[in-house]
Amino acid sequence: MKAIAVVPKTKNSVSILDMANPNFKENEVLVKVNLVGLDGTDKEIDEGIYGEAPGDERLLVIGHESFGEVEGTGGNIKSLNIGDRVVAMVRRPDDCLNCLAGESDMCLKGNYTERGIKGRHGYLSEYYVEEEKYLVKVPHELGELAVLLEPVSVAEKAIRMAFSVQKRMAWEPKLAMVTGTGSLGLITAMLLRLRGLDVISVDRSDDEYKAKILSQLGVTHFNTKKINLRDIPEKMGRQIDIIIEETGSSNVAAETPIVIGTNGVVVLTSITGGDKKIERPVDLVNLKMVLQNNTIVGSVNAHRQDFERGVNDLMAVKERWPGLLEKLITARYPPEDIRKALDSMSENIKVLIDFSIKN
Repeated sequence: MKAIAVVPKTKNSVSILDMANPNFKENEVLVKVNLVGLDGTDKEIDEGIYGEAPGDERLLVIGHESFGEVEGTGGNIKSLNIGDRVVAMVRRPDDCLNCLAGESDMCLKGNYTERGIKGRHGYLSEYYVEEEKYLVKVPHELGELAVLLEPVSVAEKAIRMAFSVQKRMAWEPKLAMVTGTGSLGLITAMLLRLRGLDVISVDRSDDEYKAKILSQLGVTHFNTKKINLRDIPEKMGRQIDIIIEETGSSNVAAETPIVIGTNGVVVLTSITGGDKKIERPVDLVNLKMVLQNNTIVGSVNAHRQDFERGVNDLMAVKERWPGLLEKLITARYPPEDIRKALDSMSENIKVLIDFSIKN
């Protein structure tokens, strides 16, 4: 079968190769891959920033945003049948307290593995084998939009974290801010609108295509090249109750505690590398955090419940804003064009590798 792999920690090493078709055991499912979405993690792995091959292997098959069909099932499989459409979860647990409780997204030791990222092959191959408990069945009527489920699950968890931590008080959020308008930022804005919140979107571009998507959602957009982030609450004439930070910029992340309103919550999802140093008014941040009962919480990966809610919310978005989700998928390539696909990511919202395209 065709597979796309890298030599971890080696820049621009991505290549397509032939691998043996996988065999599956009694407790495993064979999945034929239809589509795999690419994101910043795949790009950074190809750039040699991180990535870890399984065991003592040299190569890592990348790709963690999957959509495929069940082609074979072991004798112990109960909930899936041949022909079912599935999306696979990404993280696999270690033996820590949280992982043993089914919360690998909250892993305590950090010895988890992640398919296509850390210690396990991913889904950018014509077939993969997986245990039943890590597969999420998706309805046929969702179609290929199911390939968005993994990033949707990340947004679902971030929102769940915000509402979970705010159970500490009576709380009726009205206005949310999403920083960043990549695929994850746009998805998060959709999910917040679906929950009835007014939403502000913030980035540093004048992308007309994204502007039309945000307008269809009823989202207010600000370009921070033209307005300071701290001035947005005054411009809106309202306080911001939730900020979900998804820019990948530590500079923006450091601003969010200053911008959030009373009893507000900031959810940080960006992974920022490097050793950048910036100055911030820490006395003001501390004062606001204490006197305004504010909270900052980090969120990474997703629980199975986030995938399951994501299925329902994708269907709800599809019904409420017909054709909107399709606009997020702006490019698709055959597996042989993986180099072109990775290089095109800065110009697109969501890039897919489509195994049905014949080169």
